[in-house]
Amino acid sequence: MVPQEWLVEDESAKEILDRVQTERPFLLLPLLHRVPLRVGNVVDIVGPSPSAKTHILIPAAINCILPQESDGVKYGGLGHLVMFLDLDCRFDILRFSELLKLRILEAIGKLLEF
Repeated sequence: MVPQEWLVEDESAKEILDRVQTERPFLLLPLLHRVPLRVGNVVDIVGPSPSAKTHILIPAAINCILPQESDGVKYGGLGHLVMFLDLDCRFDILRFSELLKLRILEAIGKLLEF
């Protein structure tokens, strides 16, 4: 991605508001998948330092950024952007990339099994 590509305007503020007020977010988080989240809900994940907040959010972020399908490979993602605000500078991008790579390889492996 070009460094500032995410800044390119692709929808107006009204279009964003219309979309988020009508689409229900799809979350595959073990702790939240049964919670009846609705459009406009805000989920705040709070806890002390070793309470697995990042561990919960990484799979959600991976599910969000992967496409539904690409080149015949079904990733099952949402194809959207994700922004992490890491206020204590401890987010491990290498761990994130390892888990993302694993998810991609699993999807490719499922394709090769057929």
